[in-house]
Amino acid sequence: MDKIAIISDVHGNMSALEPVLADIKARGIETIFNLGDVAGKGPYPAEAVDSCRDICEATVLGNWESFLCNPDNHPKLHYITDYYREKLGEERLHWLKNLPACFDFWMSGKFVRLYHASHISEWHRIFSFEPYETYLEMFQNTEFTGFDNPCPDIVGYGDIHVANINTLYRDHKILFNAGSVGNPLDIPMASYVILTGKRDSQVLAPFNIEIVRIPYDIEATVQAARDVQMVDDLERYIVETRTAVHRSRQT
Repeated sequence: MDKIAIISDVHGNMSALEPVLADIKARGIETIFNLGDVAGKGPYPAEAVDSCRDICEATVLGNWESFLCNPDNHPKLHYITDYYREKLGEERLHWLKNLPACFDFWMSGKFVRLYHASHISEWHRIFSFEPYETYLEMFQNTEFTGFDNPCPDIVGYGDIHVANINTLYRDHKILFNAGSVGNPLDIPMASYVILTGKRDSQVLAPFNIEIVRIPYDIEATVQAARDVQMVDDLERYIVETRTAVHRSRQT
């Protein structure tokens, strides 16, 4: 059986990424797919991009990649984009800008699609409490995903930083969210997903989806954020990191 690790939303947090990669290696997993938002928010955007470029077989476009590579679309936020763009440099930004919208493959007779946020765009957010019909729409082919491949049986996404698995039982489909490596918003532990099955096989075979939670040195991330004098709402970022409570829900 083949094993694939799915990571997402690293957000420049090397203190979280390193133990996740160590756990993946310890399990003997050699294939890693990345659901985007590699940089931004956290204190080490360039290091996160370099690491993910080295170890991930495929990476898809996240909203932070789009945000950082198209700063003129967000003129009021230039104080953020300018900071991270300077850290990343032109060569890394070029790589981020050219990431694909989604990544498709066969596994154990199921067609799997990975994207960052939804079938609409890297910006179109699907939360973890949507109605069944909204989840089912995520399996459609659209202009964003392309129409060359069949509609997927299994969809994996990131963006919301909340790891979960949903079975759409009436339509025999599976939807999973990989959560977040560097900025989890459910439990203050890094998360990723392991897919187990026969890769590149259209023949039905055993298949498994597993959510893995990894503790990491949160205070190292907090100190790093202070050391580099991050500009993206530092104190609320620290609360997010320590508590997994998004800044919009902080009092």
